[in-house]
Amino acid sequence: MPTIASQYNELPQQSWISLAYLLTSTVFQPIFGRGTDLYGSRIMLFLSIIIFDIGSLFCAVATDFIWFCIGRAIAGIGAAGLLVVCMIVISQMVPLRDRGKYVGAMYARTAIATVLGPVLGGIFTKFNWRWCFWINLILSAPAIGVLLLFVKKIPNRKRPGVTFKDVDFGGIILIAVCVVALCIALTWGGTTYAWSSPVIISLLVVGGVCIPVYIMYELYIPRFPVVPLEMFRVRNVTASTGNYFFSSVSMYGLSAYIPSYYQLARGDNQLVSGLEILPYVGTIVIFSTLVGYLMSWTGRTRPFLWAGGLVNLVANGLLIMLNGTLPRAVEYVFLALSGAGVGFIAQTNTVSAQSKVSRELLASVTTMTMWSKSLGGIVGIAMQGSIIQNVYLKNMQSNPAAVPYLPQLKALSGLHSLPGPIQALAAQSYGKGFSTMMIATVPFVAVGFLFSLTAEEASLGRKTGKKETPKDEEAPAVSKEGNAAEAAFPPEKVSGENVNV
Repeated sequence: MPTIASQYNELPQQSWISLAYLLTSTVFQPIFGRGTDLYGSRIMLFLSIIIFDIGSLFCAVATDFIWFCIGRAIAGIGAAGLLVVCMIVISQMVPLRDRGKYVGAMYARTAIATVLGPVLGGIFTKFNWRWCFWINLILSAPAIGVLLLFVKKIPNRKRPGVTFKDVDFGGIILIAVCVVALCIALTWGGTTYAWSSPVIISLLVVGGVCIPVYIMYELYIPRFPVVPLEMFRVRNVTASTGNYFFSSVSMYGLSAYIPSYYQLARGDNQLVSGLEILPYVGTIVIFSTLVGYLMSWTGRTRPFLWAGGLVNLVANGLLIMLNGTLPRAVEYVFLALSGAGVGFIAQTNTVSAQSKVSRELLASVTTMTMWSKSLGGIVGIAMQGSIIQNVYLKNMQSNPAAVPYLPQLKALSGLHSLPGPIQALAAQSYGKGFSTMMIATVPFVAVGFLFSLTAEEASLGRKTGKKETPKDEEAPAVSKEGNAAEAAFPPEKVSGENVNV
């Protein structure tokens, strides 16, 4: 981000590179989920890819910073669709018993990309940073070809009687205003503006007021609300979305700030710091895949939710000690332990929520679990970044020796050119900021664990196989209309009104 922002002479505004993407990807997830419910998965998947490519093209050719951020926002819209629709397609086409294996593979893929992204980005930046975006266009071409030529069975049945006028535009506007206002307030608060400033207070008030207004509107006005609120009458849906939201505050924050910690508190370069996230991400990959198979084998979800939540809580408590002074091997063990906890719950929440609803709510429930994870992530990144920045700057401003270097220290650029004692002070201050960030994060992980304790055991049916699988649990056969959801979801699954809550 600093390289791109510097290219446009906009280094102080570099946070908008990620914020523009995160805001639209968060806002549009429930919209794509509902669109899939109404218009089918196949068309929404193609639309997502096209929008993502348009955004990447904007970024690759942008001549000024505003157009670049617009491209990032457009790409975020496409990314929202890709995340949600792919997960919905899995839930529609894979029997419930086997779904954890595929969802776990999706999370493993995301975790791997978390490592490869910064490393490849660093390599591309050495030549031309615009290749970070051209590569998206190159890779999406074969993906579209595969979908067109080989993937014929994606469910694409439109809900009967639904027209364009049934789209819940009012709900879309309200949810967008709420999320954007709150996320910008959390991002700017304490850094760009003081928490007591009129700008931050106004954003918090607007976002806060929109929440009850949105709930009342969705309950009484639209025929097909963008988020069907009746799903929250199902205990597992509430437990899973709550667990996802609060746990993701830690998960996204660690993914974002572990490389920064090793660069600024440990003095490592960009490539090395990108690799030092491997203990965290590697165990996410291993355990999300392993637990997916264990769920398929045992037919249970609750033991994995509880074990993962407890391990993650303990690990986040241990990560409070990361302040730049621990032996690196100990830090890697703590990070690996936290990654293992995340791997246990990554796909389990989704399958647990899906197991208790009818196929009419399947897409909406899948979307809501994904959205709660993303929303928790953006809240976590904004909150944690603000904490680190505030602690770091407070320490530097209180030291007379650092005052002459404050412009460089605030920008976090050119630190290696500063005198040795100032570099050491900056590293110590950033380490203290990271430790303080983890102190603030642990309560969120604890609340997420408490949500997991309220979940009921999911009924995943019997193991698939010729001799053991009853008819209603067989792998879904796709009809001429392309609907696999009915086969994937046994007919006895009922809506929230008929589920014990």
